[in-house]
Amino acid sequence: MSKHLSSRIKESDPEGPVSLEILEYELGIRLNFIATLLLTVVAGWITGNLMGACLALISFLVVRRFSGGVHMKSLTLCAIVSAAIFVIISFIALEQEQIRLITLLSAVIFLIYSPNILEELNPPPLTPYMKMISSILVLSNLIFQSSAIALACAVQAFLILPFWKGGEPR
Repeated sequence: MSKHLSSRIKESDPEGPVSLEILEYELGIRLNFIATLLLTVVAGWITGNLMGACLALISFLVVRRFSGGVHMKSLTLCAIVSAAIFVIISFIALEQEQIRLITLLSAVIFLIYSPNILEELNPPPLTPYMKMISSILVLSNLIFQSSAIALACAVQAFLILPFWKGGEPR
């Protein structure tokens, strides 16, 4: 879809300042976000867990913004898998001790490995603070005590570990 849209845009403005490849990439990223959001909302609504699925999605996106992480090769697969994870998370109810343990373990991973930036997502002035921002965001769940937040952060913590192919060398 992004290829088709970028071609149409470029046809209407062939002298535009952006290359076809960059336009296609940027449209793909935005369409992926929209698809993930729509799939999560629809699946959450159908399953009766809309709020939990949306909380998992928002928690994941906010922490990911400051921590980086691995990307799937296919944006379509990313949207489907992400939405499925967020909806599954919405069905899991943890006890308070489990929430605290998962939150603390995730925070330790963020303190050690974030940011794991595979592409530049943040303005350079934020880079020195990204580790602390992502860790504080995760630790805020010690106040909220949410299973959805704990599990979404744990999934994101897993995605910043250095064993993923293509991650920045440490």
